[in-house]
Amino acid sequence: MPTAYFGTLTYTVAPGDNLYTISHNYNSTLENVLKFNNIPNPDLIYPGQKIVIPLSPPEAIIYTVKSGDSLYLIAKRYGTIVGNLTKYNYLTPPYIIYPGQQLVVTASLR
Repeated sequence: MPTAYFGTLTYTVAPGDNLYTISHNYNSTLENVLKFNNIPNPDLIYPGQKIVIPLSPPEAIIYTVKSGDSLYLIAKRYGTIVGNLTKYNYLTPPYIIYPGQQLVVTASLR
């Protein structure tokens, strides 16, 4: 499990839950929840299962990557730094992002 930069909480899956909605409700991303729980298939969760939700800073937004985006352009657009994008999205080199991917975007915390 990656190291959480802003803490985590443990959530117990309820009947009818899905990981996308759970991550959205806690201002996280599906990709981050999958990374923290080593879940290979997001459709295979069950009621009573405990999952770890990586928390985002309160001012963070969830941004959906568009074609032509780069970490630099996203950081510039939202007044943050690339280091925050890689840190709070648990990205590893070579820091590849793709259209449709959701990212936690924080304010600059220099």
